[in-house]
Amino acid sequence: MDNQKVLLRIVQTWDLSPNPEYRGFRCANCQKSIRKAWYHWLVGGGYKIPVHFCSKCEKTFILNKIKINKPIIKVEKEKFLEFSGKIQAFLGKIVDGWSIKTKPIYKIFTCDYCSKNLYRAFHIWNTKKGIFVETHLCRQCKDRIT
Repeated sequence: MDNQKVLLRIVQTWDLSPNPEYRGFRCANCQKSIRKAWYHWLVGGGYKIPVHFCSKCEKTFILNKIKINKPIIKVEKEKFLEFSGKIQAFLGKIVDGWSIKTKPIYKIFTCDYCSKNLYRAFHIWNTKKGIFVETHLCRQCKDRIT
């Protein structure tokens, strides 16, 4: 199975929240809490998002041996509308600036706007032209849009 299909299948096991969540970061596959991660880009299947792996899951992913045993969770897309006005412009600028063709990189989590190192962030799911995106913002940058 190609990498994008595996990433999509993993993301389909997530219980996405239409409301911003302030929390730490977890491995996309095993859901272990992590402070640094391998970043992969999922671009397809209705998503444009970074997918984060812990080092253990990264190894199994690279070897094409990752096991995905969780069921697919149906996402109620109508709950994830595009934000309006200022908020959508702010988040849209972030998403448009993503370098999605980069090779996987291992790094600490950062705010998608100001690049401040983060251990917790606002995880904000919404849609951009019908595509699911997830941005991560520090408190100060989240306050800029509220």
